[in-house]
Amino acid sequence: MHDFPELTCRLFALVRLHLSFVAAASDELPEATMKDEYTDRHQAIQMRLAGQSVEHICQILQRSRKWFHYWWGRYLAYGPDGLFDLTRANHQVARRISPELERTILTIRRRLEARAQPDTRYKHIGASTIVAELKALHVCPLPCERTIERVLQRNGITLPKVRLARRLPRQAYPGPHATASNQVHQVDFVGPVYLKGKRQRHYVFVCKDVFDGAVNLKLTDSRRMDEVLVFLVECWKTLGRPVYAQFDNARELAGWGKAARYLSRVMRLCLRFGIEPVFIPPAQPRYNGSVENFNGWFQPVLFHHHFKRLADLKRELRRLQDTVNQHQVLARLGGLTPEQYRRRQKLLRLPRRFKVSTQVIPLAAGRVTFIRQVTPYGNLHLLGQTFFVGKRLRGEYVKAVLDTHQGRLTVYRNGRVLKRWPYKLLNK
Repeated sequence: MHDFPELTCRLFALVRLHLSFVAAASDELPEATMKDEYTDRHQAIQMRLAGQSVEHICQILQRSRKWFHYWWGRYLAYGPDGLFDLTRANHQVARRISPELERTILTIRRRLEARAQPDTRYKHIGASTIVAELKALHVCPLPCERTIERVLQRNGITLPKVRLARRLPRQAYPGPHATASNQVHQVDFVGPVYLKGKRQRHYVFVCKDVFDGAVNLKLTDSRRMDEVLVFLVECWKTLGRPVYAQFDNARELAGWGKAARYLSRVMRLCLRFGIEPVFIPPAQPRYNGSVENFNGWFQPVLFHHHFKRLADLKRELRRLQDTVNQHQVLARLGGLTPEQYRRRQKLLRLPRRFKVSTQVIPLAAGRVTFIRQVTPYGNLHLLGQTFFVGKRLRGEYVKAVLDTHQGRLTVYRNGRVLKRWPYKLLNK
């Protein structure tokens, strides 16, 4: 017969011996493995944002005040990028947040609103940007955007949007819709812009992708068509070739008078590369809303500074472009920046060394679209000509498509053919 009490005592003795070996091994681990430098930096910033004192932070982390002030200054200047590379960790969303996390959100919002550093001058200050910064700081649990919006509203930092009832449209606007990158580009001008103490006019050319928000900016001395052509080629090298390029009806783009019947060089350049130019209704910039909203956003921030040198203005425009493309996180892109999102797409770009002659551009096969509102007399005005479609359509928006291959002009209403005429193209 076995002596069970004796076996039990021996078993407990072996377990105690094993635990003692494990404890001894853990005590002999080097300090570098027990202490993570990056973790300490993130924890220090989180504790400071939550209202903890510097002395308490240094005591908890066993760090010097010099160490803390160095990394705190890096964070104030560059944000989370000043501490370490961005992480892609997946955090769980908490339903309720602690008072410390709420103070953290408010402190980050005030830092972004201050725009004290060049890197934060053109950053968005909304919930998407705050979520990205909290994620970069390894804050856990990570709140959702709606939770952050409620925190800001509760503290009176922002006002909730007034939700109006949906309008009953008379008809759908027949413009192109963007559901992917490089599907619709909108082009516009800003200016004239003057340097301090100078009379020379300058203009800012803006091209924006409607879907992912990527922009391309250029500063020029004039709005001549030659400058527009060079700018468009640069955009298609940087952003890629779009399906639709949308413009307003400026004479530098659509031509003027009888010369418009020849189709401007801007139209010919688009047709040559398989891009369909789209012209919005005259004097209705709201239908170029994406680029117009962008212009209205950056102008007060940019021109708050008075530039004395042309190089300073160009440098600031470059900083604005890089901030929008590389640092603005967008919710519709899954929390990615436009540049990060575009890296995952297959985009058609013109080669960097490609050069196109902007002087003589032959007419190519393609489509040119004009969106027009029918006048009270039932007419459409485009390419310096007038076309009658009927008084019963007055006030409605129609789409007039010029097919250069078949040589005809077709007017569509709600996607159906309304009228069609043969159109004789005048080639230079």
